[in-house]
Amino acid sequence: MELPMVDVSILTQDSNEKSIVIKQIQEACQTWGAFQVINHGVSEAVIQAAMEVNRNFFDLPEMMKKEILELGSRDMFSPVKLLTFQRSARGSDLLQRDLVRLYANPFEDFIDFWPTEPADYREKMGRYTKDVRKLGITLFGAIMESLNLGPTHLQENFDKGMHMVIANSYSPPTPESSIKLGAAPHSDHGIIIILRQSSPGLEVLDMADGKWKALPCSEGSLQVLVGDHLELLSNGIYKSVFHRATLSTRTTRMSLASFHNFELDEMVEPATELTGEDCPKRYEGCSTRDLIKHIFSGEVGRLIDRLKI
Repeated sequence: MELPMVDVSILTQDSNEKSIVIKQIQEACQTWGAFQVINHGVSEAVIQAAMEVNRNFFDLPEMMKKEILELGSRDMFSPVKLLTFQRSARGSDLLQRDLVRLYANPFEDFIDFWPTEPADYREKMGRYTKDVRKLGITLFGAIMESLNLGPTHLQENFDKGMHMVIANSYSPPTPESSIKLGAAPHSDHGIIIILRQSSPGLEVLDMADGKWKALPCSEGSLQVLVGDHLELLSNGIYKSVFHRATLSTRTTRMSLASFHNFELDEMVEPATELTGEDCPKRYEGCSTRDLIKHIFSGEVGRLIDRLKI
């Protein structure tokens, strides 16, 4: 899939070029539910260090990860959660992946919950998390501007909101295995999700022709996905993108997904500026907690589809 490439450095300028980039973001969110970014302020060295330290974390002996596993198993909203699973998806496909999820905003409130092994885990993931958070704030303002809501619309809410970073590890299946996917087709909770893959494998559902297409994965770029809460906030103008993770047959594939949300219990409704007689409200409101609880419930279908009026 040829996703639009957005130059983030232009968003910090007051120029005609900025309006062109805002329009580019608008078209990407409407047409694909995703876009790529370059000159985004997160260096390749920081990205690769975060990838490597998570690869080393997943390679640790199970006993060394046991404390984290036990901590996260007690509560779906634990500030750190480790999941290792191989299970059936809805339908016939089998899934296989490991993940560690970290809460990261406010950073100082959660860093002490993060893994202490490898010894440089907190340092390298902390640097990546801080840099990608700055990027998320910049992109949120641009997306609000693309909806004609203004660059500061709900900015304070977003600044105080949740930031979760999930590191995924997808091991290659054995030749005799029936495992096909690392993650089943789904859309993500949150406003936006900023993603980086170690190698291609994520596929998105093209809204135009209904076919699965590989998401680009190029050095120096990051991918941005529209989440369920942005679909709701935009009153359906932007659509959260369906995607799935495939497995490499040769090497373990890694990805870092940065979820940017409002606060856990903040009720998100369609923006009043985007509703009216000509465009009625299309969704009931919900919180991030509601979306996450629905995901863990195992119920069929998306919560956001049930919220449609």
